[in-house]
Amino acid sequence: YLLFSLSGCPRATFAGKKGKLSGDEILNTKFKTSDVLENDEEIKQLNKEISELNESNSEMEAAMVKLQSQISTMEKNLKNIEEENKIIEEQNEALFLELSGLSQALIQSLANIRLPHMEPISEQNFDAYVNTLTDMYTNQECYQNPENKDLLESIKQAVKGIQV
Repeated sequence: YLLFSLSGCPRATFAGKKGKLSGDEILNTKFKTSDVLENDEEIKQLNKEISELNESNSEMEAAMVKLQSQISTMEKNLKNIEEENKIIEEQNEALFLELSGLSQALIQSLANIRLPHMEPISEQNFDAYVNTLTDMYTNQECYQNPENKDLLESIKQAVKGIQV
């Protein structure tokens, strides 16, 4: 076995000289003991802040999940309301068409019957005419004279064929 010594190697001698530090140089290095302690405290503080941030993030994520759930529920409710509104609109349209047909049938049936102090029934005076008819039938005791009785009977006969 051959033993080699680094003492005779020029590179090893240069590396050894370069690697030797004096006492002052050691104190002036970047890694003093007090620096290590300060760094340790800073690391502890950073770890504490990281833990707090992680906890805060977890809380925020939970809040976001809850908020997304609430938004999803609201969207479902809105969709249901929109569907219900559509059905109501369709029903209203059907009722409006039915009412329009009934009002036209009533106008045609009562076209020849004149109510006291009113023009013959038309689209323009339809509401007033219907209000007068309603009043006449609600307060029949006020219309007991023979002339009014005949008028009420004529109205009954005229509207008898209207299908409601």
